[in-house]
Amino acid sequence: MQALTELWHTLGDHPWLGMPFLYALLFAMLLWTGRIRHPAAINVVAIGLILPCINLGVIATGIMLSTGRLQVAMGELMPF
Repeated sequence: MQALTELWHTLGDHPWLGMPFLYALLFAMLLWTGRIRHPAAINVVAIGLILPCINLGVIATGIMLSTGRLQVAMGELMPF
């Protein structure tokens, strides 16, 4: 439960971390409606847009949660 509250405070302090998840949710809702009929377009949206959004969000959130535990040299490479 501690990790979940820490994650919530991290997302609250850095609202840009939620943007990839928001875009993934919007693309998933687009697929859920069934408006896209072509299988190739469905694959492009699912694999080309949703998965990178989720990966970016998870990696960025992991980096933000571990900034206090990173070595000094690694911390200097991060843009925030």
